[in-house]
Amino acid sequence: MRLSIIGALAVAMTVLVKDKAVKCKKFELTDVSSGELIAARTLATEGQYFAIHEMVAKIQLIDDKGNKYQVTYEMLADTSSANFKKFEEMDYELQLKLNAESLENPSS
Repeated sequence: MRLSIIGALAVAMTVLVKDKAVKCKKFELTDVSSGELIAARTLATEGQYFAIHEMVAKIQLIDDKGNKYQVTYEMLADTSSANFKKFEEMDYELQLKLNAESLENPSS
């Protein structure tokens, strides 16, 4: 089971679905495996940042109907700084949740 948390965006983000704009006000941030982080890093091209690709791998936007949409590097790079800071805050919260979970259920 993967841990995840739901957050609210400061500024709604728009996703294009079948040529229709869908506004999303919430997002889900999910823990990903090391392999998924490495795969996300391989998508980086010159001038792009690994940290943004890693964040993209963790985020899905959620519309009013509960549908989820993957974020792209460009979407994250172009979003408001308030949204980016919210993603960073929620990533920190997810790390705290993971740490608490590992203390409750130590591996053998």
